[in-house]
Amino acid sequence: MFGALSWPAVGSLASGLFSLAFLAYVRPYRDEDGATLFMAMIGAIALWAFSHGISLLVFDPTLRFLFEIPIWLGTCFTSLLFLAFALEYTGRKDIVRSTAMGGLVALMVGFVGLIATNPWHQLVWQNYRIEPTFGAATVSHSNGAWLFLILLVLMLLTAGAVFALLETFASYGPLYRSQTLALALSPVPILPPILLWTFNAGPVPNLNLAPLLFPAHLGLDMYAFFRRNMFELTPAARRTGDQTAIDDLGIGVVIVDDDERIINANEAATAIVDTSKSEFLGKSLDSIALDIDLAGDDQRIRHGERRQRDYAVTVSAIEDSADSTVGHTITLQDITTERQREQRLAVLNRILRHNLRNDLNVASGYLEVVADGVDDEGYADMLATAKANTDDVLELGDKARMVERTLETEEMGTESIPVAEFVDHIGDPLVDEHGGSVANEVPADLTVDTNRQLLESVLSNLIENGLEHGGGAVTVAATATGSTARIEVSDGGDGIPEHELSVIEEGKETDLEHGSGIGLWLVEWGATALGGDVSYETGPEGTTATVELPAVVSGNDSE
Repeated sequence: MFGALSWPAVGSLASGLFSLAFLAYVRPYRDEDGATLFMAMIGAIALWAFSHGISLLVFDPTLRFLFEIPIWLGTCFTSLLFLAFALEYTGRKDIVRSTAMGGLVALMVGFVGLIATNPWHQLVWQNYRIEPTFGAATVSHSNGAWLFLILLVLMLLTAGAVFALLETFASYGPLYRSQTLALALSPVPILPPILLWTFNAGPVPNLNLAPLLFPAHLGLDMYAFFRRNMFELTPAARRTGDQTAIDDLGIGVVIVDDDERIINANEAATAIVDTSKSEFLGKSLDSIALDIDLAGDDQRIRHGERRQRDYAVTVSAIEDSADSTVGHTITLQDITTERQREQRLAVLNRILRHNLRNDLNVASGYLEVVADGVDDEGYADMLATAKANTDDVLELGDKARMVERTLETEEMGTESIPVAEFVDHIGDPLVDEHGGSVANEVPADLTVDTNRQLLESVLSNLIENGLEHGGGAVTVAATATGSTARIEVSDGGDGIPEHELSVIEEGKETDLEHGSGIGLWLVEWGATALGGDVSYETGPEGTTATVELPAVVSGNDSE
């Protein structure tokens, strides 16, 4: 019944032991993506190898046939588990848990059942008999159509796994290339002996050498595991991260191929066109009722039937490693609220600039005339107060126009500005208007390359604030360190109130805490637009505002 050990049996049993040893090394990584399925695949290989090795010792035909059941159980599930591992390892876990994968499991069980019952129906093979080779109990039989079908399905499953790994190799750059290539090539050593055995070819057609070559197959897996950290750098995280990033952007994203067919989209995009993702994918770009030009720039579209929304459209080309355009990414950002806000601001700005300003100018003039003609001192004071308040509102309108003029320019030009002369240019008119003095301590040779309007907005508001609220004496000093200029505006007043600075630091105004004007906001916005920042230091001797502007001083290496 049992024969002596032969080298084919020893080789097959050694392959099984080799598989179990590798399995022990992989076990600590069982919680990583694909690791459990990878371990199950190695287990199936071990079952295949051990069953084949023991079967080569059994010369009784009936008992020898019983070993075909675990051999083919390991064979079928090695291919299926290899596919499931490749899918999960490359970030396609949803396919592994799908109904289709369950169907494949049932198919493999059916194949094994068909082999187990073959003596009754002879569909898989016929004329099953023992024909020893090299002292091993090898068998010979006439292959039936179902055997070729089973092997074809197993080859297709293996090819699917290889394709999934090679797609990751090609798509995700050098970080995952070595391990995915090694894993994709791992079936190569065992495919030739399986084909030779299937077609009864080669020098020993009765002997299936595939189990003896499992060490070569596992050697490529071990290279990926030991040398390339295959479970520490898994492409599943990259693929999942890519899709999650698209879904979490908060804007619609549509990806089309070079034929303008939609190949991917996030939920925000499907919500815009009011359709499910399954119906959305595969459609042509022209069929989704979005007027998008893939060659256009700065596009704005309006979409919707009952509720129309405005979208800003950005189109980016997708290029392969040969710099050929293979598709486009389209983003759809809902700008309806921003457009409505722009419209409201435009209306309010028009009212502030024209209607309100013109009416207040008239009112201010009448108040001045009436105040000059009133003899009662009490009434004269009230009229003077009314005129001062009216003039304050007019000044506020001027600052609002300054916001539009200095901060809403799409392209800001720069020019060389002598800072000392510029401070005199700004300070002298302000002193004439508000009184006080501006001490200019800026080095005469300090020049900055920046935007004139923005710098004027920043410095004029700081100097004006110091003249009005800082005791009337303002000092402007400046230094340069490397290419960075620091301009300090100091006064001797009580300092900017804490609630005024907290509003700027928080970045928003509330009903309970708000600034008395927009001068400090102009300083903040202007400094930011210039690429710098502004800070305030208050103390018993007054307030110092420091404006720091990087990369504006040329050819200066020391302070």
